[in-house]
Amino acid sequence: MTSTNKNTSEKAASPAFVQGMGLFSATAIVVGSMIGSGIFIVSADIARDTGSPALLITAWLLTAAMTLIGALSYGELAAMMPRAGGQYVYLRESLGPLWGFLYGWTLFLVIQTGTIAAHDHVM
Repeated sequence: MTSTNKNTSEKAASPAFVQGMGLFSATAIVVGSMIGSGIFIVSADIARDTGSPALLITAWLLTAAMTLIGALSYGELAAMMPRAGGQYVYLRESLGPLWGFLYGWTLFLVIQTGTIAAHDHVM
């Protein structure tokens, strides 16, 4: 057996990670991050502030309804404007280029950095 054939057969036989992500895997990552950041961290604060299990459940139901409305709205916007850029594109197209620009820089300087800082503080 030549060295080329030996290397080829070793590469074919060795296990490797699949470098792709399907719908199930992507959904599992999003659900896991929502559960980790939403349920375990925020619930304790809301329970302390409301002081009542009924008010806590009401807050969760109200938030779930608003989240569903927001998700359906984003789905509709994405169907109307299937371009890369997300919120930037939606703001630019609806309110003008200045608002898209301001959102982009605010995201870069405040929103994302604040999220990262809050995440690191919790961990």
